[in-house]
Amino acid sequence: MNMRILTACLLLSLCNSTLADGQGEVSALVETTALRKMELYSRVSGYGTVMPELGTTMNLGFPKAGKITRLFVSPGQKVGRGDTLLEITTDPAGTLAYNQAENGVVYARGELGRVKSLYARQLATRSQVDTAAKALADAEGARNAQQALGQGLRHDKLVSPFGGTVVSVSAATGDRFLAGANLVQLARADFLRARLGIEPEDSRQISPGMKVRLASVFNPKNIVEGDVTQVAGQVDPQTQLVDVTVRFKGNTLLPGTKARGDIATIGHEAQAVPRQAVLSDGSGAYLFQVVNGKAKRVAIKTGLEDDGWIEVQSPILANAPVVTLGNYELQDGMAVRESKP
Repeated sequence: MNMRILTACLLLSLCNSTLADGQGEVSALVETTALRKMELYSRVSGYGTVMPELGTTMNLGFPKAGKITRLFVSPGQKVGRGDTLLEITTDPAGTLAYNQAENGVVYARGELGRVKSLYARQLATRSQVDTAAKALADAEGARNAQQALGQGLRHDKLVSPFGGTVVSVSAATGDRFLAGANLVQLARADFLRARLGIEPEDSRQISPGMKVRLASVFNPKNIVEGDVTQVAGQVDPQTQLVDVTVRFKGNTLLPGTKARGDIATIGHEAQAVPRQAVLSDGSGAYLFQVVNGKAKRVAIKTGLEDDGWIEVQSPILANAPVVTLGNYELQDGMAVRESKP
């Protein structure tokens, strides 16, 4: 039994350390990265809802009454230009009005021909011909008006005039609707906006034009970039927050999405390391760099922290890699082995 315990201890020791220089010096396996120069920002965060941009929504319907026979879309659905949204049958009263107008044209055309024939035989006056011609023009105008309303089509369909997102559908299959009723509301996919609620004390740092990173609350990897377009000048009485409007391009975040926005307020270029490279104890913040195969502890002063990177304000060795993994076990001067990718 003692032999088994001794063997297990030896194997464990071999897995966690190696002998350096053949003199029994323990070395640690670490991962490193190079010091980077990058733009870092102080960010103010808020939450809100994605909605269509002002002036980019359109209410669609028919200038005639009818009945919906088929519905092809639902709220939140993406559609392309020319896609069919729904199909209808024209109201019977509308069809009757068109048929009457068409019959009026046929009658007026025949009457004009009859009067012209009489005029040729000097049995009608020029005034009667002009009256018949005007009656035909009036009848054609009435017929064309009915035709423009689509009354001449027994079956009709509503198509999307542009690519976008269905915001709402105000009817269902089988419903009758009046002329001019709003049946489908579309929003263009080109630009959307989000209204974020920001703490009043933080809102003073925000101004139009600042860059914003927006992400879905339920899918943080779904990120888009936008710009602040408006900062409200008062606190919302319901939320007790200041509304900040952000405009962005793209359709990865649909209207109605709950989103988080990170607004970049103050920023500058800085030397930075990954957040996990920085440790702290009673003496303050520090990190380890690898110098000639040894871990060198370096006391640092930190600054901005942004998206997993932290600014190092104090001078460190520019060409020495920084330890990012395995640093918790290190001591100053300990031999290290850098992990190979």
